[in-house]
Amino acid sequence: MSETEYAIGRTCGVTFAGIKPASLVAVRKRGKATLARLRRSFCRKGFSFTVLREQGERVLVCVYHAARLEQLLLSAEVRAFLGEQGYRYATAGEAVETLRQRMAEGGFPHEVGVFLGYPLRDVRGFIADPYGGTPCGAWKAYGDEEGAQRTSERWRRCSQSICRMMDSGKSLTQIFGVG
Repeated sequence: MSETEYAIGRTCGVTFAGIKPASLVAVRKRGKATLARLRRSFCRKGFSFTVLREQGERVLVCVYHAARLEQLLLSAEVRAFLGEQGYRYATAGEAVETLRQRMAEGGFPHEVGVFLGYPLRDVRGFIADPYGGTPCGAWKAYGDEEGAQRTSERWRRCSQSICRMMDSGKSLTQIFGVG
């Protein structure tokens, strides 16, 4: 298995498993053929792969399930929040395109946390006070710390399980039945 496929499985497996709406993964440019192959395979199940930024020898890719991400992004609370951040969209793809444009400008907009499935309260909290909050695995909690710990632990266990399957020789297309 290639380094690129393993990185995508370790980081994005929780998205393929339906636990997160989206994931970000950085891969080497030399892995673009693997990225394209996986994109073709997973698109049959409703997943999109969008390159958000290319920097040096690396590309940052957002992998998301369009319907799941759209459901999240079209909720009234998230739509209002992203509207405050300047997002205007009707689909998940349009919102991801705005995120891509912002990243192309050289920044790393903190509202990305909403796309990744972090609770809106925590994303707002981080934007207001990046040095506050309580680290809870993948992010900082500014509200329900126990819930954040449980969610982060669930993501970690899922990722470990996928890594064990990859270590035993299974490809991502075999693990998720998209081959």
